[in-house]
Amino acid sequence: MSVSDKEEKNSIRDTEVVTPKVADESEVSSTNEDNSILEASVSKVYARKVGILNRELSRIGIGWYQWRLFILAGIGWTADNFWATLNSQAVYQVGLEYNVSTEQLPWGAMGLAIGLCIGAVFWSALSDHVGRRFSFNITLVIGGVVALMAAGAPTFPAYCVFVTFIGFGMGGNLPIDGTLFLEFLPGEWQWLLTLLSIWWALGQLVVTLLAWALITNFSCSSADNCPASSNLGWRYLYYATGGIALLMAIARVATMRLDESPKYLLAQGDDRAVVKMVHIIAKTNGKESTLSEEDFKAVDDEIIQEAEQRGEEPSTGTPPKQTLWQKYSVTHIAPLFSSPKLAFNTSLIIFIWFLIGLSYPLFNAFLPLWLRLHNISTAAGIDQSFRQYIGYAVLGIPGSAIGAYLSTLRFGRKGALSLTTILSGVFIFLFAATKSSEQVVAFNCVTSITTGAMYGVLYAYTPEVFPAPQRGTGSGLAAAANRLGGIIASIIPMSSNAALTTTVPFWIAAALFTLAGVLVIALPVESRGRRAL
Repeated sequence: MSVSDKEEKNSIRDTEVVTPKVADESEVSSTNEDNSILEASVSKVYARKVGILNRELSRIGIGWYQWRLFILAGIGWTADNFWATLNSQAVYQVGLEYNVSTEQLPWGAMGLAIGLCIGAVFWSALSDHVGRRFSFNITLVIGGVVALMAAGAPTFPAYCVFVTFIGFGMGGNLPIDGTLFLEFLPGEWQWLLTLLSIWWALGQLVVTLLAWALITNFSCSSADNCPASSNLGWRYLYYATGGIALLMAIARVATMRLDESPKYLLAQGDDRAVVKMVHIIAKTNGKESTLSEEDFKAVDDEIIQEAEQRGEEPSTGTPPKQTLWQKYSVTHIAPLFSSPKLAFNTSLIIFIWFLIGLSYPLFNAFLPLWLRLHNISTAAGIDQSFRQYIGYAVLGIPGSAIGAYLSTLRFGRKGALSLTTILSGVFIFLFAATKSSEQVVAFNCVTSITTGAMYGVLYAYTPEVFPAPQRGTGSGLAAAANRLGGIIASIIPMSSNAALTTTVPFWIAAALFTLAGVLVIALPVESRGRRAL
């Protein structure tokens, strides 16, 4: 390469080809401050190299590689929402078949939440140590296989055990899929992670439509006369959903050979693999990449020179090998709390996930059961409850699109998240207070839009504020806190015989949503306008 070529290449490297637009100097200053907060959790070597990688991804731009990954990650998000919706739609009929009391029905939701909590920590932490690719592929398979087994559950306790294992398999699916997708995106296209939640809303709709067809036509109506032979609807539902999940898993493997995330490879110190991966992305998108190992080696040389000037031992290249215990020790989590502001941001986002994980199931997971209990007197009433819940599921799709749009506006991810979370609480308050069926449907539908938007922004903001070396672990901790809230949410209805026949869980959910929305304002880091580390 000639000297002039090198100078031209360095000029390209130093230029932000497509930068997020900012309104004024104060916003630029805020973004720089947010970057400094997050960079405290990574080494200087990684921070400088990821800057080079981010600029090259922006230069290449978005193309077929990212759109194909959008579909494949979206399939995982669709399946993730299968299981909570599946249990909430099936558990009433399971209870009739095995003569389970109403206050015991939430055991299914609790089992699922326990599995999701453990799975979120396990699979997400694993993705930081063995790569995103393995967890991305295996979690969807586990959910599908165990769902087929759950369809043959001989007792209610066995059903709860199977649901728990489904939760474990799928626990890391959503945070890992989002993490993987984010790490292939150019910085100015990171808002697409918010739009990914459309697939999550689609999962709820698919299972609800299947439940309407199968449970309505193949179910008994009373525990007094409910043999398995006349109550096959919930089993058919599990067979159908598990089969769809397995087909999705096959489609992910057959349609695209998944490559490892370039930012994960960079965190492992494998510069050569990073360069190779970036060239694959560029070629798939019909572009050419100018990235080379020399670019990363130049960073190593700079770090060495700076260390020598300070009289310190330089630290560059591949991180030292760790034992299995070291990989899963607290030292891997510690960087997420490496400065007071970063520790506050990490702790607060995890707590907000907990509050939402506590409030959302109290409304959404028990809504189908509550509708059934209030419309159970006639066949027409049962059909009407499905109509109402399908309306709720459908409107989650435009809700996700609204969340994606709001997250790009000047008030940023934090503003969008705070607004949609508080509005969710307000509309659930109105839902709980209403008396007429028309108002129930109206507030139910509006709540679906606001919660869909809220989750879309939440699932985008969270991985954006964790650096790639700890992104899987950080997202997993947040998801685990969310699932822990789900465990507690399943206990609340069991604590009172009247909980499922009143609107008390909805009042609690509304208050918690509102509190979470207010706390979002206190988060010190805004992810809009900055590229993920």
